[in-house]
Amino acid sequence: MHQPDRRPVTPSDVVAYSVVSSVRISPDGRDVAFVVHDSFNERGKLAKGRIWLVSSEGGAAREFTSGPRSDGAPRWSPDGQTLAFLSDRSEDGRLQLYLLARAGGEARQLFDAKGDLGVGRRADALQWSPDGTRLAFLMKDPDVEDERRRKDQGDDAIEVEHAPKFARLYVVDVAGGEIRPLSPANAQIWEFDWSPDGNDFVVLASDSPEEWSWYHARIARLPLGGGDLTTLYTSHRQIARPIWSPDCQHIAFVSSVFSDRGVIGGDLQVMPSGGGAALNLTEGMPCSPSWATWRADGRSLLVLAHEDGGSSIFEIDLATRARRDLWVGQVSFGEASWPRFDEARDGSLAVVREDLGNPRDVWVGRRVAETIAWQQLTRVNPGLSEIEVGPVASIRWNARDGRSIQGFLITPPGDVAGGALPLVTWVHGGPTSAYNARFYGLHWANLLASQGIAVLLPNPRGSVGWGRAFAEANVGDMGGEDFEDILAGIDHLVASGRVDPSRLGIGGWSYGGFMTTWAVTQTARFRAAIVGAGICDWRSFHGTSHLSAWDALHYAADPYERGGTFERFSPLTHVQQVHTPTLILHGENDHDVPVTQSQQLFRALKELGVETQLVVYPREGHGVSEKSHVLDLNRRIVAWFAARL
Repeated sequence: MHQPDRRPVTPSDVVAYSVVSSVRISPDGRDVAFVVHDSFNERGKLAKGRIWLVSSEGGAAREFTSGPRSDGAPRWSPDGQTLAFLSDRSEDGRLQLYLLARAGGEARQLFDAKGDLGVGRRADALQWSPDGTRLAFLMKDPDVEDERRRKDQGDDAIEVEHAPKFARLYVVDVAGGEIRPLSPANAQIWEFDWSPDGNDFVVLASDSPEEWSWYHARIARLPLGGGDLTTLYTSHRQIARPIWSPDCQHIAFVSSVFSDRGVIGGDLQVMPSGGGAALNLTEGMPCSPSWATWRADGRSLLVLAHEDGGSSIFEIDLATRARRDLWVGQVSFGEASWPRFDEARDGSLAVVREDLGNPRDVWVGRRVAETIAWQQLTRVNPGLSEIEVGPVASIRWNARDGRSIQGFLITPPGDVAGGALPLVTWVHGGPTSAYNARFYGLHWANLLASQGIAVLLPNPRGSVGWGRAFAEANVGDMGGEDFEDILAGIDHLVASGRVDPSRLGIGGWSYGGFMTTWAVTQTARFRAAIVGAGICDWRSFHGTSHLSAWDALHYAADPYERGGTFERFSPLTHVQQVHTPTLILHGENDHDVPVTQSQQLFRALKELGVETQLVVYPREGHGVSEKSHVLDLNRRIVAWFAARL
């Protein structure tokens, strides 16, 4: 429905809002700490942000830290009287660990970190000891003296995968600031959890710090005194979020075939803390757990999962595997790629929550009988109420093999289905990811809707939220049936009369960029395409990406087999069939999908006479985050499709 009191969204709106993240509720359940930071950064710097506090009963939120740069990763002490956090307030881009009393005052730097503490902003890579006397954290190795001397002398040669920099587990004494390394010299620690008795850590570890090594990470045990790792569990699938049971007898974790570190949804499994076989608690369930905490008695877990384009929260019994739903709905919790919650001792849950009509804010949930009652605590971006958002609907269609596929359709504001609309299909990355019930008002999908273009956000097989079998259904077949699922969704909308088949566009970023490149080599039905950081040649991608283990695992094939899967599914193999005008966008410093992928595609299209343009953003990695680049990217996306559809 048209909203006459609201204005159309603009690219400037995309960088004008504040992002809410990293919610933490105090152990007594009274206060919630969270981070508010800019949606962009400036020339590669960390996004500016501060930690805020709000009462769990409601009321005005207040700034808790006043750093001039980037404050984040708040962690309450067990007694709730101190907040630990990371900040680069003393030197731009160099994070240090600080403590700040709950009553306020000046923050105290705990020690001088020589290495990179940035890994501490992921998951739970900064934790208090159970007794509150120490903090455990991850820190990446700094340059050694010889490396510093060579750089000072102008020798800046890059030795690839030589003298690797490991992320190691350390502990620091809160009273005196003395730090001590725990993990062995040849172990990369990706995640950890401190045992409730304070004696051990469970870690997610690998033998190399290179990103490809994460795909082969194992669960191991490390004593507080340090020493060698004891391997407890290995799998050909990826692992995340290992956590101790209250009695230290079990370890729970999430596992599936993941696409990217930090993009998590799989099965919840439990194993003995001494090692051994794991029990899959969610086998066959049509959901993808991403976060869990143990109940106090150690007999069950509270689980947050992606489910059917939305989210669910349920308890699951360790002995019977019985599921008891507490809440299911069309919302998204926490960071969109890894939904999570934080829990107080009284069972109150603090979350960052958003839905199709409302942006991210801080909410608290309280158990009422067999459900959860929610209360919104903040309204961080009140100005977004002025923006007109195109209607968003969850839709379903059948794939050619009969599978039910879900997605979201965004239509122009004020559209009353009076005629067939142009349609852009925007494919998500991963592919083990999903579009869920998020606020798309500041997504480029809504920018396109404001120009009269409908947008389909499909969740083909390979997406999370429908169980592990669905998420792994495209293993060995990326670009096969998952691509057919997307075409079936477009056909469904064409058959309904809502979409004009002569005005179709397609786009996507990362895996969505690959799928777009694949699409224009397989069909001429699209009048315009946008490839964002996409893969065009799987073999050269395997040789240059720091994710080289992922593609080999996901295709379950030899990258060097002549005429094999890697060659067959490479868009460059079929590039002579492309006729679709194609805009190509990429970050210059992308290590996930190196910019050479876009350069190869651009050169091929250019020489074939296909209308194309390549735009490379300096200093950017796999995403685009500098303010001027975000503005430019959004304007280009809208202009490219609007001019051709």
